Parts: sequence; C-alpha cells; structure tokens
Amino acid sequence: MLKNPKPISRETHRYKRLLPIPSYAFTKEQALVSLVGAELAQAVHNFPIVFAPAGESFALMGMLGLQPQKNLFVSADGRWLANYVPAFFRQYPFAVGLPAEGGEPLLCVDDDSGLISDTDGQALFEVSGDPTEGLRKMMEFVSEIERNRTMTIRAVNALAKHKLIIPWDITLPQEKDKAPQQITGLFRVDEVALNALSDEIFLELRQAGALAVVYAHLLSLNCIDVLLRLSLAHNQTASAAAKPGALSGAVDPNGDLVFNF
Repeated sequence: MLKNPKPISRETHRYKRLLPIPSYAFTKEQALVSLVGAELAQAVHNFPIVFAPAGESFALMGMLGLQPQKNLFVSADGRWLANYVPAFFRQYPFAVGLPAEGGEPLLCVDDDSGLISDTDGQALFEVSGDPTEGLRKMMEFVSEIERNRTMTIRAVNALAKHKLIIPWDITLPQEKDKAPQQITGLFRVDEVALNALSDEIFLELRQAGALAVVYAHLLSLNCIDVLLRLSLAHNQTASAAAKPGALSGAVDPNGDLVFNF
C-alpha cells in the first residue's frame, strides 16, 4: 500500500506538511488487512477476523472482500462503509520501518502518497525543528500499534504451536444454475481441537493472550454475511462495478477464488 516510505527526519521533512486523507480509495484493493489484538473488540462486529500464512506461522487479518484485490468496505467515491476503520488504514501514510543495518524502528512516511505537501496541510515540524503535536500523536499511535502487534504475534504463535489453526474453505452461494464458488487460502481456529485441550495447554493459551483472539475470531465469522450483502450491493450499483483482480494467481482453472500469500 505504501509506495515510497522514507524515515521521517528534520533534514528531509522539516518544511513538509500533511494533508488529511480525502477518502479511503487507497484501500480499494485491500481484500485483507493486518489487525492487532487491541482492535478486535471493534472489528468483531464489522468483518470476519481470519488467519493467513506468515512465514512459519500465521498473521491475524481482517477479511474485507470475497475476491482478491477487492475491498467491499469502500464505496465508489471512497467512503468507508463500516463503523470501524482498521488501525492499519488510519495510520496511513505512516508506517514503522526497520533500518537495514539493524537498530531501533523508525517512523516512516510515504512521500508518494499525495498527502505530503510543501504548502498545504498540517506542519510536521515546528519552526524550532521539534515535531508538532500532530506528528507526536501519530508517532504515539503507530508505536502503540507496533507494541500491540508484538503481543498479537505471541498469541497467534501460541495457537499455531498447538496446531489449532486449520484451513477455512468458504463456500459462497451463487445464482440459480451456477455451482457454488469456493474461497481457499484463509485459516480459522479448530473448535473441536480447542475444546479437547488439556487444562495445562489451555492455561498456556490464556497466559499468551490467545483466548481473546480465539473468541473474537469465532464470533466474527458470522460477518461473512456482511460481505455477501456488500458484494450484492456493489454488483447492483453500476458505478461501483469492478473487474476481479488477481492476487498471486487468484483464480484457479475451476473458477474458484484463492487467497495466496
């Protein structure tokens, strides 16, 4: 999503200004979005919370679409169509970056986002060279997200360790005379295996903060109906029609949708 993130510095950005996000059109191709545990209480009512492969483990994600590269929560004019906007989008055009040579994480900003200006918007630095209040608040917000991400990764890794995350193959209802369509590549918690855990492992999951993730995830799966309704609404609105995209070979020869990572 970020095209050209660069570390924020007094030398580079001292006289730069930040424009407000005009719309959420920049998220229109985000069918999945990274989540952290602190936002699950709000996310659970808006969209399915799922797991996607990440290295040798999994990442916690919000499912925003039924097709790769199609975010159903963004209208044709860029409005967000839910009560909750994921933190990953609210921090745009900022992100945390790690220096190639190691060291402390750095706050980065996408200079090509169209939101960094020489003349308009909110200043990033005071005349003295100190960060403005707005930039300080953004730094705190992004830092808090990253701190919480560390705890979220710990929780998800605990679930993966005990093989509680399994494939979630979703069958989508289709129009009359059309075969049901499958979505594969996403993962869910195995409730049967969860309920069969020993007290010792259950306590381990609780101490890792994994139980809150599990409960939010399971409750959120009913939100697949929200995606179906949004998909129907998009299809019925000519101005919102879009061709299915491709996410690493998103459509297989059988016409099924595959979320690959």
